[in-house]
Amino acid sequence: MLGDYKITVLTDGTTPVPFGDLLHGAPRETLANAFREAGETLDRETSVNSFLIDTGERRILVEAGAGRLFGDCCGRLPATLMAAGYAPESVDAVLLTHVHGDHSGGLTVDGRRVFPNADIYLAKRELDYWVSDRARARAKPSHQKMFEEGRAALAPYRAAGRIRTFTAPFTLFPGIRAIAAPGHTPGHSFYEVESRGHRMQVVGDIIHAAEVQLPKPHVTIDYDADEALAAKTRAAALADLASTHELVAAPHISFPGLGHVVRSGAGYTWMAIPYSADVRQVGE
Repeated sequence: MLGDYKITVLTDGTTPVPFGDLLHGAPRETLANAFREAGETLDRETSVNSFLIDTGERRILVEAGAGRLFGDCCGRLPATLMAAGYAPESVDAVLLTHVHGDHSGGLTVDGRRVFPNADIYLAKRELDYWVSDRARARAKPSHQKMFEEGRAALAPYRAAGRIRTFTAPFTLFPGIRAIAAPGHTPGHSFYEVESRGHRMQVVGDIIHAAEVQLPKPHVTIDYDADEALAAKTRAAALADLASTHELVAAPHISFPGLGHVVRSGAGYTWMAIPYSADVRQVGE
């Protein structure tokens, strides 16, 4: 519970990421050491998390997962949503931090809307970027396929008139506000959720590898459209989150991706929130 709002973390699955090839700004051995000190391998799997906000009046999903784009590893979001007690048809809105396939691919299956009653919200600058042939021509070669995937994910919602855009900062619903966080993509956005003085910030792809990017915020990843701006945005956001101590929801920190950013030396570290189980007997 976040004040009066119920937050449910949903997994779409986990997928291998070759961090050794994709992270920029530190030697490979430095990267390997950082993962080794965490007891992990350099090319580990990463979580694909989504967050459902039930306000009592609306069911708002932040991030739609990868769908079938990454193969059998992912595409579990509809099933985990149902396991949590929510049918895809009950979702009123889907908020996208950005349009990369692991955040938007789950919107659509075989050209059909997975969330038929939902409006899709994203920054106007983000939508404009992904539908622009000029932007596609200027993008990194490794990003070309992302344009095809993003356009396909959004297409049936655009055809149905269910796309809603904004220019951040912007209040989308009571207690839910979009914050501009460009760099990873031009219209990359955070979503801050607040109820009764309790706050949570969904930070999108500000963090891919917490083991490296928290102690060394300058380290970027090939997925960033503008790596210099992404590093600048990350540094500012981490400083802010460490000072406010608000709850952070991270799509790519190991499930459930809920915790706090705290200062550690010249950088930061991740503190997962303590797990609490409410155990009840059957029939209680």
